[in-house]
Amino acid sequence: MSRAQGPPARAVALAAAGAAALVASRGFGTPALATLGVGLVALPVLVTVLVWAAAGGLQVHRRISPARCRAGDQVDVRLVLSGWPTRVGLDRLLDIALDPGLGTADVAGSARREGVWVWRLARAARGDHQLPQPVAHVGDPFGLARRSRAGADGQSLLVVPRAPRLERLGLEATTPGGGLRRRRMVAGFGELERVRDYRAGDPLSRVHWAQTAKRGRLQTKELRASEGPGKAVMLLLNASGEGGEDFETAVTATAALARHLAERGERLALVHTGDRPVRLTSGRATWPAVEIALARVTPGGRRELALALRSESAAPEVPELIVVVTSEFGSGLPSAVAGARAAGIAVAVVLTGRAAAAAPDLERAGAGVTVVPSAAHVAAALAADRERVGAA
Repeated sequence: MSRAQGPPARAVALAAAGAAALVASRGFGTPALATLGVGLVALPVLVTVLVWAAAGGLQVHRRISPARCRAGDQVDVRLVLSGWPTRVGLDRLLDIALDPGLGTADVAGSARREGVWVWRLARAARGDHQLPQPVAHVGDPFGLARRSRAGADGQSLLVVPRAPRLERLGLEATTPGGGLRRRRMVAGFGELERVRDYRAGDPLSRVHWAQTAKRGRLQTKELRASEGPGKAVMLLLNASGEGGEDFETAVTATAALARHLAERGERLALVHTGDRPVRLTSGRATWPAVEIALARVTPGGRRELALALRSESAAPEVPELIVVVTSEFGSGLPSAVAGARAAGIAVAVVLTGRAAAAAPDLERAGAGVTVVPSAAHVAAALAADRERVGAA
């Protein structure tokens, strides 16, 4: 199989042809052939010097807009060349190919080159992407010489998960006494303290509709916060499996839950069972911290979900509710749910992808189960809007 010649091989071949022409000119006494031979020998040398000098004088600048976004957003990557070659117009004479250095941020089919210097990620992939250096490959029109010039490294693109805003949240959760009752977490896990007139800025999720109908004007619920340092909501995101769309749906659901609980003032904790595990206690799990942590989570964890649930159920800081979010079902999860109930902890399970098949087993074990068919259904499923989920 023949292999295409690269720039050095072409330059050597051209120089060899020039040397042969010089030898032939002496043998045949043809000055014109000698002139051709000198040109063929000198051309690769001059072109190589020009290309290397031009590449050495170039500076490659990369601009990412925006440098932080949500999954699925559009991101533009611009490369700008500067230096003396651009000032004298040499960059227009040479053959310059650019590599924007997208790394893991590049998704197949999503990068599109516009004009000369702009690339577009139509749908940025979730993750904390440490981008490699951008590179300008400089060559001559004859293909005789080539040199690369790299730009500055150390740039990153942070793509946080989408976190759909929830107007209400209706997860079913087991109570320590057994049985199921719907817990409207928008109302908090504290007790109702009093009902007052609605004020501008109060969330509609806290409107007391029964009292509103009775009094003829909007009424708002005020709640007494749960007491005790360990009473909090824990989100347990499972990382087993190979990832893909189902895992991303689980991450989106976790982000939506965390954002909703944080906005309602609930004490929140986050645990992720990935290869790079995450454990944010209720004192550290602010929404900004959780959002960044969820941007960095990866699938493929080796820790079994059932073991993680048992461990958190026996931890010193015992949550009032554990919400398990998973796209992979482990056979030991139902017994772990039963153990959490025995420890007085309410349990809700959010299932995505093929894990939805485990819903009957988990319900028999006493867990409240919510199935999220896809990322587009996260808000409707977590709000227990069965009509919207079924129609979508």
